[in-house]
Amino acid sequence: MPTFIQISLVMFAFAANSLLCRMALAQELIDPASFTMIRVIAGATMLVSLSLLGRQSVSSIFKLNGASVLIGVSLFCYAACFSFAYTMLSTGTGALLLFGTVQLSLISWSYYQGQRFSSIEWAGISLSSVGFAILVLPSAEQPSLLSALLMVLSGLSWAVFTLVGKKQSSGLLSVTQGFVGASILSLLLIPWLIPNHSLTFDGVWLAVLSGAITSGLGYYLWYNVLPKISTLKASISQLSVPAIAMLLGSFVLNEPLTLHTLALSAMILLGIAMTFWGKRKT
Repeated sequence: MPTFIQISLVMFAFAANSLLCRMALAQELIDPASFTMIRVIAGATMLVSLSLLGRQSVSSIFKLNGASVLIGVSLFCYAACFSFAYTMLSTGTGALLLFGTVQLSLISWSYYQGQRFSSIEWAGISLSSVGFAILVLPSAEQPSLLSALLMVLSGLSWAVFTLVGKKQSSGLLSVTQGFVGASILSLLLIPWLIPNHSLTFDGVWLAVLSGAITSGLGYYLWYNVLPKISTLKASISQLSVPAIAMLLGSFVLNEPLTLHTLALSAMILLGIAMTFWGKRKT
């Protein structure tokens, strides 16, 4: 499958995941702690099943090493901080903090590692970033310090999860180990730290769908594509997620979709395309 198609599928999975989280948490169908725990356990169940079908041994799936621990911890921190911050932030504020942190972290790491960007790439970064900011700013509000810190920590954790994934030779095994580790952490920590839980059937179902399909399978695809692309491309392609989520929201939830939104989405996609095209021109 061409890399561009794989990236597109991953971004749609991320956007669908965002939509499922919004449906579950914004409508208070489930509390953030239960959503996180069910989400990562469902993802682990799906990926362990796929790994066993692919003839991976049980010992390899549950093997502890530096990479598997780092993937598990970063995945747990990302999912937990995101869920708790999401209930305290507007959609625009959350997107700005999360994706802004991810972009700044990954692009800064690329530069620190010695990667230098062409003028076309810088133009693409600027165009997509401005389009993204204008798209989400109308719904942004001043956040509380706690919610802002949680979302920034979520973004940093996702950046670590992405950087570690670039170095893994087996995407399925690595992300399975990560979900298993995150599941263990959620079972050990969440029931004791957050004793009060609120569950509905719809909330549990959305958490399972988010964990097994859009997170589990989506992150597996992400780990497959990461070694094939630069850190810059991995970073900037994720700016398309809020735009895709808005498009999905218009179809699934009948949310209004304006010409303004479509124009800004096109601006973001054009900027992303420029960063992908720019490296081939250098």
